[in-house]
Amino acid sequence: MCSGPDHCPTCVATAVDPGNCGGCDIHCADDQVCSAGQCIHACIGGSTKCGDRCVDTKNDPANCGGCGASCGPGEACVQAECALACGGGTILCGDACVDPDLDPANCGGCGKACAAGHVCAQGNCAIECAGGTTKCGDKCVDTNLDAHNCGGCGVFCPPSEPCQQGVCGTPGCGGGTVECGITCVDPKTDPKHCGGCFHACAPSEICSWGKCAPMCPPGTSYCGGKCVVTDFDPAYCGGCNQACSPGELCLKGVCGSP
Repeated sequence: MCSGPDHCPTCVATAVDPGNCGGCDIHCADDQVCSAGQCIHACIGGSTKCGDRCVDTKNDPANCGGCGASCGPGEACVQAECALACGGGTILCGDACVDPDLDPANCGGCGKACAAGHVCAQGNCAIECAGGTTKCGDKCVDTNLDAHNCGGCGVFCPPSEPCQQGVCGTPGCGGGTVECGITCVDPKTDPKHCGGCFHACAPSEICSWGKCAPMCPPGTSYCGGKCVVTDFDPAYCGGCNQACSPGELCLKGVCGSP
């Protein structure tokens, strides 16, 4: 809260307000802008200088795709284009289309953020289980392959019988899995057997295509050496190496027309 006109208290964005940059009454020079709470001569972090502010033209409805290109009432700015409504099951939260079933910052509704280390699953915050795994007790397991949770939590296979596709069976693994101990595992995705039996990844890593890789924040996936949001990234729409055509948007992992 900073003093506004007539010295009345008013809410300001100290991260971008050149008259209150980083704090109340901290004024930037005429040739500077306020970016990330600092007076600078150029915009950083991929932002663009529009007037005396640094903005993200990919999602700013007042500068959508370029300075001064404002969206109409009720529209959102998605990937630098104004959209009349959010599609693909997404909803408008602030100035962005989000998926309330998957977005940990808006889980089940706008502004309902999950705690650190949790993900948003079907609109509810839950312990983070990645790579198609399931929360059983306080652990994430693959119920298709885990002999102690075969097909569901707490379903044990008899000794010497591996779990295959969620069913206890005779020895011998299929579907690209290999037998490690008494369990059939997928060496492409199993962090305890990444690339081969008992080759475990570090606690902060996941197994991606048989190689240990950094664990991405909730709601993102590791693609091309970086963490991306496959629900909305047109270069990785719905999965790694699935790029949308030029001019298309990615909404809930599906490419489509604006």
